[in-house]
Amino acid sequence: MSRTRWQTLVLIAVLAGVITFFVLANLQARGGHGVPVSPVSAAPFIVLGIVLLWLGRAVRRLIAREESFLTPIGASRVVVLAKSAALVGSGCVGYYAGQALLTLDNLSAPAPRQQLIAAAAALVGAAVMSGVAMLVERWCEVSPEDDEPGPGASAPTS
Repeated sequence: MSRTRWQTLVLIAVLAGVITFFVLANLQARGGHGVPVSPVSAAPFIVLGIVLLWLGRAVRRLIAREESFLTPIGASRVVVLAKSAALVGSGCVGYYAGQALLTLDNLSAPAPRQQLIAAAAALVGAAVMSGVAMLVERWCEVSPEDDEPGPGASAPTS
């Protein structure tokens, strides 16, 4: 599995932001209400980022052949979690950016101002989670010489 490219994450964020903005703007133009953003929306992103850092350090220790609580299959699961967190986080960055852009035309009212603050906090949380996930993906890389079978292992036959 290849590492997630930052260009892919930017593309996902931009597409999610544009779609969110136009869908919610159309909803508001038809008299509907926007989707509120909770003030604690950033918390899950921050918590997952911390858990990913903790697991990523364990994978680094495993790769360095130091004592770690993770098994190789557990390390592969951490890689998949990091990759998915990066992709989902970039989509959430776009979503919350679209939410924030909708509030910019009416910041004098308290509700849009609170919506902007909550969306900005969630956007930062999602961006931090994506950044941590990219870092953990990098930590989980194994050099090609580590892929060779160790002493006593039989070589694969064709």
